[in-house]
Amino acid sequence: MVIKWSPLAIHGLEEVYNFYLNQANEAVAQRVITEIRQETRYLLIFPTIGSIHGQNGKATPYRYIIKHHHKILYTIKEDCILIAYVWDTRRNPKTLAKILKQQIDKAL
Repeated sequence: MVIKWSPLAIHGLEEVYNFYLNQANEAVAQRVITEIRQETRYLLIFPTIGSIHGQNGKATPYRYIIKHHHKILYTIKEDCILIAYVWDTRRNPKTLAKILKQQIDKAL
């Protein structure tokens, strides 16, 4: 099993990096990104360790783990763990719901 990052997840990492680059400095931004990426490695050993992500009381195809203020959303495929998105939990959760709905609709 391998970990793959969706384009949306990579975009989320870039947003996190830019946030910390502007709020702190490059060293902090790089450290946060490294810690997020390292956290996902646990999924190779325990893919179901994450909680099931729900929206409006309904389960979605996503699970998540948390690192600092960041929710790492992923789904388990036959041959890989797909990191779907990295979300700063301090942002409006309704925005996350819209993003995930678009992703689910694309997959159907």
